[in-house]
Amino acid sequence: MEQKKQSISVKLNGKEQSIRESTEVAATTEPQDEKQVHHLPPQNVIDFTEEHDIRRRNGQPYWDDGNRENSPKLPFKRKKKPQSSPKGPFPFMLVAALVSAVIVGISLGLVMLNVFTNNEQVEGNETTTGAVPSFSENTSGLPTLTLEVVQGAAFTEREQGIDTVAKLHEKNLAAVLTEETDPIYMFIGVAGDRAQATKLSGLYEGYGQETYLKSYRVDGQAVQGQSEEMKQWFTEAISIYQETIQLSIDGLNGGGMITEDRMKQLDEKLNSLQESRNQAFSQLSKEAQTHALAIGDKLVLAKDGLKKALSSSEEKDLWNAQQSLLEVLVKYELLIKSL
Repeated sequence: MEQKKQSISVKLNGKEQSIRESTEVAATTEPQDEKQVHHLPPQNVIDFTEEHDIRRRNGQPYWDDGNRENSPKLPFKRKKKPQSSPKGPFPFMLVAALVSAVIVGISLGLVMLNVFTNNEQVEGNETTTGAVPSFSENTSGLPTLTLEVVQGAAFTEREQGIDTVAKLHEKNLAAVLTEETDPIYMFIGVAGDRAQATKLSGLYEGYGQETYLKSYRVDGQAVQGQSEEMKQWFTEAISIYQETIQLSIDGLNGGGMITEDRMKQLDEKLNSLQESRNQAFSQLSKEAQTHALAIGDKLVLAKDGLKKALSSSEEKDLWNAQQSLLEVLVKYELLIKSL
């Protein structure tokens, strides 16, 4: 069937122009009502390319593209159980009882340690065997005396100590009670070092007397404002004191240091010391003068005991010398306390 030719009329300058289209529209060779057929792939066929692409996408880091299917999930938050507090009242009475027991135990332990052990430490090293007690001179004070003592007991009541001292004196042994300590110590021997004190302790064990060795220190450095004469007097007095201690220990252990010449030298030193004491003590108080004069007198008595032992060879004279030397220690401590 023939189709009509299409034409377009155009007016140009008021006149109609006739123009023919030379292009023909070809008729459709295929029928228009024919439908396209889509071939569906069978369900039992696996596309490995598609599976590989899916696996590759799932293995990459997560990006927030809106798809929450493979996004990381937050852990499940569990509620914490409240901590259960101990029920019932706090045992204050039990705690108070334990604290009280600890305090009482420590207090008793310190008391026993102070009584029976060497609780007063000495500055510096111990002197060697055969050495004399150490002392230090101080330009601003009196000499500091450090020595080893043999302790026989300690008392809280002075009356008890006096009775024990009297019993030792009945045996011709030495014993004194301290005046400025708490508890009250009973010293039964004085030595220049620990080795000499150990020998004295062995002598007392033969009498059935318990002994404790300790270092003892009388500090005179804190004493201020004293005259140079007084400082010089006590420096010389303590030097003589050291020498007398050494001679008494040697005599009690059967040594031969106590000789006529040694006693003569000791006599001369003590005579010179006694002659200068009035001038040295002129500025002291009455109480301090009493203690200072007693120190000089006790040194003379100790020397007399050594001289008597040289002629009599009796041990009791040496113990009398030890008694006087112990009393010098007590008096020096009282003097320092009174200044």
